[in-house]
Amino acid sequence: MSIYFKNILGHQKQLELLEEDLLQGRIAHAYLFAGPADIGKFTLAKAWAKAIQTRGMDADKAFQIAALIDRGIHGDTLVFPKNPEEESIKIAEIRAIIGKLQLSADSQRRIMIMEDIDRLTPEAANALLKILEEPPGDVLYIFTSSHPYSLMETILSRVRRIDFQIMSDAELHNALKNRYRLADDKTLDRVAKISLGRIGKAIKLMDNLEQLEAYQDVYDQIKTFLSNQDVQAGFAFISQIHNDAVLTGIFLELAFVALRDDLQVALAGGDQAKLEKTLARIEKLVRIRELAETNTNSRLLLENFILEL
Repeated sequence: MSIYFKNILGHQKQLELLEEDLLQGRIAHAYLFAGPADIGKFTLAKAWAKAIQTRGMDADKAFQIAALIDRGIHGDTLVFPKNPEEESIKIAEIRAIIGKLQLSADSQRRIMIMEDIDRLTPEAANALLKILEEPPGDVLYIFTSSHPYSLMETILSRVRRIDFQIMSDAELHNALKNRYRLADDKTLDRVAKISLGRIGKAIKLMDNLEQLEAYQDVYDQIKTFLSNQDVQAGFAFISQIHNDAVLTGIFLELAFVALRDDLQVALAGGDQAKLEKTLARIEKLVRIRELAETNTNSRLLLENFILEL
């Protein structure tokens, strides 16, 4: 298996599919890595690009090329990570990319990696579709998406889609143990639980234990007012976070963790009433999370959720 895949945690089946495409020389002109956010799709996309761009090279040359790709300055590997300050990918960006892809190449392939293409505006999506319909023979497109159901069917029909899944807590714990050998099991269990099976999120927390403690504090507060059905405490917490999109996102993530805990308890205890109540809460939270991605008043959404505890 490619050396660039060795540091990828999990996703063994997906790595084997890509490795087989490379070995058999049947690389598609476009790939879509689809699955939940923070599971390592974009990291794997860059590893895939390195494997392609360095194939057949001696170790020193391959190292140089891989380093350029990591730094985003390899002329034939265009990397476009998600810009947190931009809500969408606009047509001007797609046109600029098309222009860059038309420049002469030093490599056998030119590769374009774009993160979260579900953020394409309708105009940008149509522009992207046009280049997928008439792809240059030496260009490879690698896209990622956390919401593939929102993409145009005509785009989906022109890519090789590879789906990625979250891990179980046990799988995530073991994957982290292989990477963070000095970490204690209690910390690994906490991270696996809070990450909801997302390896990318887990790595971010393991690399920033201060952030992990902040997540744990939010989780503990959510568990407290969920368990006690304390609307006043819930409202007080919402008043502190509603103006901060990052904190609101953390709240929504960890509310799912807390509700998953309740669901497991209800299932284990055969408590039908608790099971139905928890499922209703989860359904409500899913809807809130969808609306929170728009310009809807987040404070009102979160307070309505608290009122229905």
